[in-house]
Amino acid sequence: MELTRENYFSRENQMKYMGSSQFKAFMKCPAAALAEINGEYATEKTTALLVGSYVDAHFEGTLDLFRAQNPEIFTKGGDLKSEYRRAEEIIARIERDPMMMKYLSGQKQVIMTGQIEGIPFKIKMDVYHPGAAIVDLKIVR
Repeated sequence: MELTRENYFSRENQMKYMGSSQFKAFMKCPAAALAEINGEYATEKTTALLVGSYVDAHFEGTLDLFRAQNPEIFTKGGDLKSEYRRAEEIIARIERDPMMMKYLSGQKQVIMTGQIEGIPFKIKMDVYHPGAAIVDLKIVR
């Protein structure tokens, strides 16, 4: 089965491939990592995670979908909560920086697989510039 955006985090592919986050989870607590893969446990969506995902979604062109799938980012009145208004400011700042925009101009959300020490691994890169660079966008407070 080919890895796609739609099936990248499926249980089947979580069992078939290791990823960096999954590897870190197993290093922290193997039982919790396996329970998450088996659907017995889910990590909480934190505000920090959602803010970073909001910015990622903007630059990959899927912000409308992200907003639709995450209604908790809105107030009861339908406005963005303050944290996500701040994410809009972060986006605007990034877009004013020509060097950042150059780094973010490559292929978005490219998926690749390979092996490390015989273990199948998967990666989904925020931005890929073939033969030149991998860009991993991180948003911090």
